[in-house]
Amino acid sequence: MKPILLVFDNNRFAELIRFVVTTAGFTVEQLNDPLALYEKVKDLNPPLIIMDVFLKHIDGLYLLERLYAVKEFAHIPVLIVSSRNEPLAVFDALERGAADYLAAPINEDMLIEKVKKLLKAN
Repeated sequence: MKPILLVFDNNRFAELIRFVVTTAGFTVEQLNDPLALYEKVKDLNPPLIIMDVFLKHIDGLYLLERLYAVKEFAHIPVLIVSSRNEPLAVFDALERGAADYLAAPINEDMLIEKVKKLLKAN
């Protein structure tokens, strides 16, 4: 299976996600520069992207919309993992195309459940 792509610029948060996902048996690749997302997705063609909303230089939800505007990327599910847990934030992410949303603090079992569900659906 191809690696899951992590898009985070907060290394501590990314390392937690990486640890949980790899411990469950999945491989991951991390992208620290969200502005390079298109090139990375084109090269990697990941089965799933796990992404934060708060990214340096660009809003994660805007990036999500731009990603899905590219026809060849529209099939890749994106799981948003964020510190924002207000219902409006969740609704906004799902409305813009996110396949699912997980708010911090991260429940490890819930994260893996969502990853498995999205990979199975894809």
